[in-house]
Amino acid sequence: MAPLTTGRRLILDSGGVSAIADGNPIARAALDRARREGWLVVIPAPVLVEGHTGRSDHARIDRVVNAVDMLLSTTPDTARRAGELRSRSGVTDVVDAIVVAEAVALFPALILTSDPDDIGRLLEAAGVSNTDVVCIAV
Repeated sequence: MAPLTTGRRLILDSGGVSAIADGNPIARAALDRARREGWLVVIPAPVLVEGHTGRSDHARIDRVVNAVDMLLSTTPDTARRAGELRSRSGVTDVVDAIVVAEAVALFPALILTSDPDDIGRLLEAAGVSNTDVVCIAV
């Protein structure tokens, strides 16, 4: 697949992946609307670290992962941006910082998350408006 340089993106963190897998109505509505409106649905690859724990019940998670438009590899630039956001925000979660770094790299973006507080603090540290990146809590 070609590099992602334009387009609107729905970015899933591990809570977003789990919420879709569990049939959460808010998550399903966000996903359905994004698809209808032509948004790309993406997962930063480090999100998989939180979703795969060695248990045997990963089929539901894998169905979501396999259905997205793209898994995003973390580039050195994204990793640096995530580190800076962690430092400025006080948020210690590396994966959340990577999710936000991906979101601020290309506007507009939606983030589907079960951790809106940390995501919000990271977005505030990034200095982006809530019209450029919108956090959807599930």
